Amino acid sequence: MLIKKMLPLLLPVLLGGTILFAQPTGGYRDKIDAILKEALIKDVYAGSVLVLKNNNTLYEKSIGAADIEKNILNTGVTTFSIGSITKLFTKTVILQLIEEKKLDFQEKIIDLLPGFTDPLCKQITVEQLLEHTSGLGDYADSGTWEDASEEINSVTGLLLLIQKEKLLFAPGTSVKYSNSGYAVLAALIEKITGKLLGDAYQNMIFGKLKMGHSAFGYFNKNMDGKAIGYLTNFIGPKRNNLHFKMMGAGDGGIYSSTTDMCKFAHSIMSDNILLADGSKLKLFNSPVFQVHYASWDECKQKGRLSIAGGAPGVSAVLAMNMEKNYCFVVLSNYDEGSAETIAQGISAALNDKAILPLPLPPSRFIYGLIKEKGAENFVANYKKELQAAGIQLEDDMVLLSVGETLLEEKNAEAALALYTVYTKEFPNIIVAWNDMGDAWLLKGDKANAKKCFEQALKLRPANEKAKRALKDLQ
Repeated sequence: MLIKKMLPLLLPVLLGGTILFAQPTGGYRDKIDAILKEALIKDVYAGSVLVLKNNNTLYEKSIGAADIEKNILNTGVTTFSIGSITKLFTKTVILQLIEEKKLDFQEKIIDLLPGFTDPLCKQITVEQLLEHTSGLGDYADSGTWEDASEEINSVTGLLLLIQKEKLLFAPGTSVKYSNSGYAVLAALIEKITGKLLGDAYQNMIFGKLKMGHSAFGYFNKNMDGKAIGYLTNFIGPKRNNLHFKMMGAGDGGIYSSTTDMCKFAHSIMSDNILLADGSKLKLFNSPVFQVHYASWDECKQKGRLSIAGGAPGVSAVLAMNMEKNYCFVVLSNYDEGSAETIAQGISAALNDKAILPLPLPPSRFIYGLIKEKGAENFVANYKKELQAAGIQLEDDMVLLSVGETLLEEKNAEAALALYTVYTKEFPNIIVAWNDMGDAWLLKGDKANAKKCFEQALKLRPANEKAKRALKDLQ
């Protein structure tokens, strides 16, 4: 699943083989309850959890609000965006088409969907798209997504954009997780089935398994029964994700409940309603997973598959353990990997291992750090403090949120400390220099404010904010 504007893409995290399950001890329910209680107190997770063994419920609970404004709580039938776990469903449909002899692993995609411009694309096979070895990357990084996305309203429209991409490597020579590749598979599904992608999912998966709380939507719409996604890496009231254009086309876009997700997992683990055993092995074996199984018999004995998806306001984890016959689902309408964090805690509880405290989102941690230890400490020790908390400044949005809050509070010292680090780590971000200028003005230092606005104007000569500020200073 990819997004347009404002926030960086939160790429899905594949956890192949990392969530392990053992026979739970008698107190595991209390331990999981304690994890969810902590999550509720810290406000770091909202969603639904379901753990099954032998298709029987071991643990089930929902916390938090599906809609904060309307005070609608999450329940076991609330549907959540599952992000890139959608790819597992897309792969299942493609494998069904291959079983039905309507498609072949080695077919060249250019013969099925002509129009790719990179000459290397003529080598791409269906199997390479499935296994992330096609050389395609992520359509949001194509350079034309920002301008084109407003006009893209279908799988076909997205395909036309992807067909202009230049491959990252020759097909079959490397592995690169690819949202574009799965969007191409979505277009292939529509062409072969003659149905829209959502209808194909319904006919080939949801309907067969009676997944009555699952659906597909191209965009992030406020659908009945669906939890609204909330951005948690901000200070203050939660912001929903409804203003983002999230494109789901094989790489994302499915909404589901914990019960429905476990129906899907149970079918993969226990029956052949969706796929034959050989095809199911393909779901467990992939170049992007660390663990591989020689046969379905081996997979039945010790197979494990865990996969996560995420985007603004979205976090989800689905895990299967064939050895213990567990299915494990955590769905969340908070982002920042909240479902993954809860899943790790639940896994520790089930395995009778130490359960780590739940971390705060980076912006809330930084805000608290400045408030508790002071501005000078933050400037001097921010790298050490962030490293100890496991936080990496991969983009500037975290600092932007904290800075805006400190400016609103008119806390000049704290804001200057924040923007000193901000402009050091991200020297080409114009808003950081503009905001630092405002921080200096709060302190009454016009000379330093002028320097900041001049730097912002240097980075972007058409910057109206800096122009107005410098005019006022004159």
